[in-house]
Amino acid sequence: FMVRVGGLKLQQARGVASTDTAGMSVSAQLSAIAQRTGQMVAAQYACFNGELEPGLAEFGIARVKMSEASIKHREAAARIFDEEIYPVLSPMAIDPAREFPLLVNLMLHVCVELAAPKLDPPRRFAVIPLGRVLPRILTLPAERGFSFALLEDVVAWLADRFFPKEQLISAVPFRITRNGDVSLQEDQAADLMRDMEEVLAQRKTAECVRLEIGADAPVEMREFLRQSLGLTEQDVVLATGPLDLSAFMQLQSLEGFDSLRDPIWVPQRSPQVDPTQSMFTTLSEGDLLLCHPYESFEPVVRMIEEAASDPDVLAIKQTLYRTSRESPIVAALCRAAERGKYVTAIVELKARFDEARNIEWARELEEAGVQVIYGVKKLKTHAKVCIIVRREPRGIVRYVHFG
Repeated sequence: FMVRVGGLKLQQARGVASTDTAGMSVSAQLSAIAQRTGQMVAAQYACFNGELEPGLAEFGIARVKMSEASIKHREAAARIFDEEIYPVLSPMAIDPAREFPLLVNLMLHVCVELAAPKLDPPRRFAVIPLGRVLPRILTLPAERGFSFALLEDVVAWLADRFFPKEQLISAVPFRITRNGDVSLQEDQAADLMRDMEEVLAQRKTAECVRLEIGADAPVEMREFLRQSLGLTEQDVVLATGPLDLSAFMQLQSLEGFDSLRDPIWVPQRSPQVDPTQSMFTTLSEGDLLLCHPYESFEPVVRMIEEAASDPDVLAIKQTLYRTSRESPIVAALCRAAERGKYVTAIVELKARFDEARNIEWARELEEAGVQVIYGVKKLKTHAKVCIIVRREPRGIVRYVHFG
């Protein structure tokens, strides 16, 4: 959404009059997307409200709505708010005479409407950013199973504590989506890493392309946010349940509910790989085909780790596209370079939304002595390729992983 709709929004702002291959104008495409995504959102919440949440409640996993909470749950939620939430959050006042505050992309906020007869105007809005450090799911006492409240619901319920001299009229969670189609102009890029860091900075302030807010939000508040963010009515998504349902994935790790889980698939060891034998010995006997995720990726990692410490390995060449935070491959490449091997890594800085992590990897690799290439101009490196150059009695041998 950030990329496709963002790109169309940019075309619309530039007055692009061309049509797509189906003959649809930019405005027609945006209208069609709004209609289709509206249907998808409706189906999503119908599933959540009608099947998932009631189904979880039957097994004792229950979300507590603060408007319906028991005294015990309210006391527990208030204690969590006072001890863990209130000291962290900082509301932002909205002054009509000043620029609208900068909101973080895809982060939850709570918009509050306040009244104070002595103020001019007597009513005003403020925003409480919820940040990313506080847990979204707050554990509450439960006689059986697991009871929880959502962070945004508790903050909205007790938002008046941030404004003791004003009356709280309403408090509603919302979030925005910013344009993610801010890309690098490679033809004009002199320093690719520095220019990519500038692109990342630009994304933080890119124009908004969507507002998600509860369907029960006051119309005045919804319109205030929409107009302040420069959005059209079709850019507003009215949710009939909690925003950002991905947070509920945390529930899958709850202890004591094993009967609700599908069995975990453990990648199998390839019968062609002997764990007691060097990978170079295994590969010298013939090519090896691994089918992921059914078979383990461990032989590939082990091959690179062996190469890092093998005195007969002269060089390692590796592409890196989307890499895990604790990557054993990056660690092995660093060790190999520190031991004097010739190590080259192509780090794809243009891996969309992974650019920041890849920049960190590139710097770490360079500090270890790895020769880093920041992708290939006008191409995006997706493949996982590794070449290991090894000196053997039969001569120089190249071992290749391609995936």
